[in-house]
Amino acid sequence: MSSLQTGKKPWYERIPNTFVILFALIVFAAVLTWVVPAGEFERVTGADGRLLIQPGTYHAVDQEPASLFDIFLSISKGLQGSANIIFMILLSSGAFKVINSTGALENSIGVMLRAINRSRVSSTAVIVLITFLFSALGLVVGPEIQIPFTIIGVSIALGLGYDLIVGLAMIVVGGGIGFATGPICASTVGTCDAICGLPLFSGMGLRTANWFCCTLAASLVIAAYARRVKKDPSRSYTKDISTEGLGFSKSLDEYRITRRDKLVLLVLLGLFICLIVGPTMLGWYLDEMMTVFVIAAIITGLIARYSADEAIGIFCKGAGEMFGAAMMVGMGRAIQVILENGHVLDTIVSALSSPLANFGPYVAALLMTLVHGLINFLIPSGSGQAAATMPLMFPVGQMIGLTDQTSILAFQVGDGVTNLIYPTLGSLMAMCGIARVPFGQWVKFAVRVVLVVYLVCWAFLLLAVRINWGPF
Repeated sequence: MSSLQTGKKPWYERIPNTFVILFALIVFAAVLTWVVPAGEFERVTGADGRLLIQPGTYHAVDQEPASLFDIFLSISKGLQGSANIIFMILLSSGAFKVINSTGALENSIGVMLRAINRSRVSSTAVIVLITFLFSALGLVVGPEIQIPFTIIGVSIALGLGYDLIVGLAMIVVGGGIGFATGPICASTVGTCDAICGLPLFSGMGLRTANWFCCTLAASLVIAAYARRVKKDPSRSYTKDISTEGLGFSKSLDEYRITRRDKLVLLVLLGLFICLIVGPTMLGWYLDEMMTVFVIAAIITGLIARYSADEAIGIFCKGAGEMFGAAMMVGMGRAIQVILENGHVLDTIVSALSSPLANFGPYVAALLMTLVHGLINFLIPSGSGQAAATMPLMFPVGQMIGLTDQTSILAFQVGDGVTNLIYPTLGSLMAMCGIARVPFGQWVKFAVRVVLVVYLVCWAFLLLAVRINWGPF
């Protein structure tokens, strides 16, 4: 009997709010300061100026348990300690909201699809192309920004003779893989770099190769399912669902790229270039990147001839939509504050690193992806999970012989790839609803994508361990 027939909510709708989960973790961290023995490692300053744990130097220190007031005080301190990351998320989200509001992205996609329809490009090539397109977009924007494009993906798939799953997959998988494995994602890689003190978006070469291979592998999985459905429609997971009314906001023949659209796309291209060149060649960090996002929003507003009130309203709406995710970063940092002030963080690191060390760095790196994958079910925010877990995982990785870059890659895999099947990610549930795809049917398809992408990522992770990927 279904949950609708019994009147009960599906199990995934009964999961507590992420803020409730994070606060519970803060309380749990406070309890740990009372029951876990306090201790510390000695640290030395590395060649890059960062403090590194010295293995074998763990020793006991005086217990300093957290009080009830400390629990709430840690939230304030966590927000202050994460201010640069929080504002990076808010400003980048506001800027992309302004860019997206112009319609330049939708118009360019519509024109591209019209050209594809008139060409002799194979349907498989179209699937790969669209998946890569949204994966490239996912390199710098979160899945929330791609929700409006769900209907476009569905329309493309139906026009090619496929089903709703294929249309949804090109957007969700494409954008999700780009966001999960991309080298220049501010809220995941940027957050981890900021926490550990690494150069912003460092390690771009290996991450880019991993992103490309993951996107290609995922798109081929989608194409294989699409061919099966086209050959035998009865094998579709959504064969009994009506597709009436699904389509573009206008016909493909009506899409045009105006002069304004071209200028907005140039701004977006310039933003991509700055995100790559600035940190890698000019030594830019979060302050400079935030400045670039603000400049891009202002230029786009001028191109679109928005009034000051219109542009500011759109920008604030975009930033407001990510306010919850930004607050989660502060809540996650609060966990670190409690554990550090109680002098139990190093004790936990010692306890976790000892068993992992028994497996060796190769197996330990793979196990770290599984740990992050499990945590991601409860904390689906990439920046929130990074703030909550990476202060712990970085020293654990150092203890078992992993570079910090490798620890970040393990985080990316566990945090991002599982977003494709977790109901705790609101944007996924929203896109399933727009595409009329039941969540259970989506998971039935998407789990094979997750498995394939995990295997690809594991191959790169093992390579990272093999070459001692760094230099950090």
